[in-house]
Amino acid sequence: MDGVASWPAWALVLLCGAAAQISKLVIYSAARGKLALRLLFQSVGLPSLHAAVLTCLTTVLTLRQGWHDPQTGVALVFAVIVVHDAMRLKGANQAQKEALLDILDLMPPDSRWQRQMASLLNVRVHHPLHVAIGVLFGLFFALALGVGGS
Repeated sequence: MDGVASWPAWALVLLCGAAAQISKLVIYSAARGKLALRLLFQSVGLPSLHAAVLTCLTTVLTLRQGWHDPQTGVALVFAVIVVHDAMRLKGANQAQKEALLDILDLMPPDSRWQRQMASLLNVRVHHPLHVAIGVLFGLFFALALGVGGS
């Protein structure tokens, strides 16, 4: 075996995802001063798991198959759609939050519905910086492994 670079694309992408989640665990645990194990199971945060994994997949396929390969094209289109949606999700969540706040103002205080609506306001979302760092993470991860050629 020639090393990690010769592994199947799916294995490299899984490795990239694991590395992204471990780096997220280290970053957030260091920032908070305590171990944040729950972050291992969240795709949001720095780096974005979606962006890292899809960028790694697209990079691996591009380096191995080239730009003209149909698999590379599918991976690229899928990555662009997911990354675009992840970046736009923050704006959609802000509009949803404002609408929920307007509804909360109309409800009687301390009602069961008001508590349920208020819990919806605590949605964790992708931030554009998290997505951008995820894209760079996936790109550099694939390039660092030297995955060119099969």
